[in-house]
Amino acid sequence: MRKSLKITAIVIGVILVLMIALPFAFRGKIESLVKTEGNKMLNAQFDFKSLNISLFKNFPKASIVLDEFWLKGIGVFENDTLVRAGEVAATIDLFSLFGDSGYDISKISLKDIRAKAIVLPDGKVNWDVMKTDSISEEEPAEESSPFKIQLKRLVIDNLNIIYDDRQANMYADIQDLRATCAGDLGNDRTTLKLESDIKSLTYKMNNIPFLSKANIYAGMDIDADLANNKYTLKKNEFRLNAIKAGVDGWVALKDPAMEMDLSLVTSEVGFKEILSLIPAIYTKEFENLKTDGTATLTAQAKGIMQGDTLPQFEAVLDVKNAMFRYPSLPTGVDQINIRATIKNPGGHADLTRININPFNFRMAGNAFGLTADIKTPVSDANFKAQANGVLDLGKIKEVYPLEDMTLNGVVDANLSVAGRMSYIEKEQYDKFQTSGTLRVSDMKLRMKDMPDITIHKSLFTFTSQYLQLSETTVNIGKNDVTADSRFENYMAYALQGKTLKGNLNIRSNHFNLNDFMNGTEDSAATTATDTTAMSVFEIPKNIDFTLTANMKEVLMNNMSFNNINGLLTIKDGKADMRNLSMNTMGGSVTINGYYSTANVKKPELNAGFNMTGIGFAQAYKDLDMVRQLAPVFENLKGNFSGNINVQTYLDEQMSPVLQTMQGNGSLSTKDLSLSGVGVINIIADAANKPELKDITVKDMTIDFTIKDGRVATKPFDIKWKDYNLNLSGTTGLDQTIAYTGKVQLPASTGIGKYTTIDLKINGSFNSPKVSVDMKSMAKQALDVVKDQALEKLGEKLGLDSTQTANKEELKKQVKEKAIEKALDFLKKKLK
Repeated sequence: MRKSLKITAIVIGVILVLMIALPFAFRGKIESLVKTEGNKMLNAQFDFKSLNISLFKNFPKASIVLDEFWLKGIGVFENDTLVRAGEVAATIDLFSLFGDSGYDISKISLKDIRAKAIVLPDGKVNWDVMKTDSISEEEPAEESSPFKIQLKRLVIDNLNIIYDDRQANMYADIQDLRATCAGDLGNDRTTLKLESDIKSLTYKMNNIPFLSKANIYAGMDIDADLANNKYTLKKNEFRLNAIKAGVDGWVALKDPAMEMDLSLVTSEVGFKEILSLIPAIYTKEFENLKTDGTATLTAQAKGIMQGDTLPQFEAVLDVKNAMFRYPSLPTGVDQINIRATIKNPGGHADLTRININPFNFRMAGNAFGLTADIKTPVSDANFKAQANGVLDLGKIKEVYPLEDMTLNGVVDANLSVAGRMSYIEKEQYDKFQTSGTLRVSDMKLRMKDMPDITIHKSLFTFTSQYLQLSETTVNIGKNDVTADSRFENYMAYALQGKTLKGNLNIRSNHFNLNDFMNGTEDSAATTATDTTAMSVFEIPKNIDFTLTANMKEVLMNNMSFNNINGLLTIKDGKADMRNLSMNTMGGSVTINGYYSTANVKKPELNAGFNMTGIGFAQAYKDLDMVRQLAPVFENLKGNFSGNINVQTYLDEQMSPVLQTMQGNGSLSTKDLSLSGVGVINIIADAANKPELKDITVKDMTIDFTIKDGRVATKPFDIKWKDYNLNLSGTTGLDQTIAYTGKVQLPASTGIGKYTTIDLKINGSFNSPKVSVDMKSMAKQALDVVKDQALEKLGEKLGLDSTQTANKEELKKQVKEKAIEKALDFLKKKLK
């Protein structure tokens, strides 16, 4: 007995050891095989972080898991990731690992997948990654893949898909899809049990949203004829938000076509379920919503779908005399009548027709209605729409539970539009029929964490040629804007994203940009500090405006601008400023130039600034560029005028990228006190002239250039009493100083003829270092000695240096006199 137990324990131990050891033995082989087979089949880039094998998880089958798998396209799609999965797992028959006849895969599991499917305008797709079969008759056929799919279960956990069809102008976003599919895919015929749930589905076509964050569930039993690729729906349940339905019929896959005969069974659909398609209603106390009226929803499709060819289909929504009301609110919306159809007789997608007539309702005694009809949506959309009625926004709170929101005002609409998309594309506005008005009055919107918005009045007038905006006065928090404008090409802009052209006149008494950059109305904190987080303001490329501005006060970051007047031309992502004038930093500024976000990753400013009476200290406080390149401004008392031309890229906070800055300029001041400026104090100490610490400058001009973020000044003079300080040099981004200077002392204070002191100024603005240039001083001393020797030689030669105009003239006279003396000496000797 003990011997048997011992043998059994040994056998179990050996099995356990083998189950632990075998995965390591086969890991390299499987990993190499997966990559080899993948490269054989795929015309793309793919890889994974790691491959793990377990014999315990699904014993007696083996589990193979790929962690962090990804698949990327090539060519035009090389920067697009087609699929990225957190985990890809497969279950393989254990005994198939010991032979060469292939590996039987019975289960595949996918977890945390993100996929993006793209169709380019030319029809090229990014999922066409399988290599084509190019085997010639002369070449031997490749060996078949060692993988044998005997799939019985497919599990998908958290699949997220974006489908972006730029050819058909369709877009779908599927979030958190969970699905299981069970069946024996190894047989010619089986029953597939499919269950799936999509947390959120958004679908748009031609930028028209048909579904918005819809919740979808499907549970189906499908009779699958795998040999003939025909799938017949048996017991099934389908749910779209609160709409529960079933589907009868079948689908057959006939490469490259799909044939079908399907019909929707909706015996349990009522008006309340129809309302669940409206996201805002489906999430607000939907269970308690009271409804009345009749509603029917029918849909069917029969025929072949291939490319642009669609089967015959029709979907009809019919609502009659319906109403809805929240029990907690005093009233509801009634007299709801809707008939909406979408159908195609079978054939080209361009035969599809969408019709809504009517769509009527009454809210708080005010009736509102619209109709729409769309034909030939693919080739040249031919549409007609009308909207008429009054909406009292203040009554919405009586029919719909508004949370953290107060809304008032009246919208009166009387609009009609009819025409073809081609009329817009060809700018044949005379053929396009647009007319009507949209009037907004006394509209007030108050929401949590947002400034209050008040539209006192606004009138939109629509014609085929233009949209006129007039009588518009808006308050956003404490900010006020009055606007008058006229826009052309507005239909092409709204429907196709083409360029909107127009003239815009804006007036304002107070406008605080910080309220919009920070999402808060509290400007006290933002104007008291310069740490406000700003971001790049992108100028849309499809805007072509001429904007005239007259704004009394504008606040941005920690700066204040007053009396802004000027003309801006906005086009192609660029704003050209023409004589844009304003008062700021204690003086006035006029700007000519441009700000561009044509390349939004590298915003650019190229402008000239003409300045008058700007305070040195205020410029230091308001401008980050001054704090970095000229921190000496902080302690300067006075103001300056002049001009500066700057070309620079801007960073994400709209500050200049100083390393890229190029420019030049000239600044002048008439009244400047240098008292308390550190570098001046050190210069005074170096020159041993303490009186220089209290310099007051009455007239000074500085010319400078900016290159790669470093400022270079041409020699300039600081004159005070009988002193003159001449400076020139450069400063950098790191606030380093590289200057030379000359202090011209009054003759009465000089030592002999040493009236000029040469200085070198280095270090940084925070720690300047000033030293006397000894080499220059030595040269100066040598020149003095030379001058003295020259004078004495002249005296011996009988010259009066006091009667000589300058040193050069003295040298000439000494030379001539010396030659004369030498000739006289030679004559005497020769005699």
